[in-house]
Amino acid sequence: MTNAEFLAAIKDDVLQDMANTGILASLTAAQALIESGSGNSKLSKAPYYNLFGIKGSYNGQSVTMKTKEYINGKYVVKNQAFRVYPSWRESIADHSSLFLRLARYANLRGEKDYKTACHNVYKDGYANGLDYDLTLIYVIEKNKLYLWDKEELPVDLALYDAINVIADRVIDGKFGYGHEQRAAMIYQMVRERVNLILS
Repeated sequence: MTNAEFLAAIKDDVLQDMANTGILASLTAAQALIESGSGNSKLSKAPYYNLFGIKGSYNGQSVTMKTKEYINGKYVVKNQAFRVYPSWRESIADHSSLFLRLARYANLRGEKDYKTACHNVYKDGYANGLDYDLTLIYVIEKNKLYLWDKEELPVDLALYDAINVIADRVIDGKFGYGHEQRAAMIYQMVRERVNLILS
């Protein structure tokens, strides 16, 4: 997968995540590209879907892999447990959840300048690689990801997914016909949207 293909594949989820969390899309996308090797690393592919190399477990799911850690001025190979996700969407959401949950990342919340965000995430200790912040800035500028920070999704993806489910049910004849069908569809759409908001 090329850089361009990878970025196209994650763009909608990254923009939706920015709308939900306030974490800059450019930062999320650049970190995903770097950490996953543009979606080509073993950890980022099925069945693991871990774009950011986040350690631990996700809903009880993890996989143990070898990783290089930069410790005391040199790289050391270690076995680590990494989170396993159902898809890239959950990986992206969990990445931002980490920034919202941990106090040391408070300076990323609502930050509008991508360079400041890159310097902060490095100072906050996200990665121990040399010049990680400068690498992030280079990736953002090379791929013009700063433009993503000003974009908005035309449609809420969760609502779009719900509408697709309802459309499939209409085709299967599960809502009846005529006025009865319209009433049932509207009720179902509102109920599913309420459930999404509450979850």
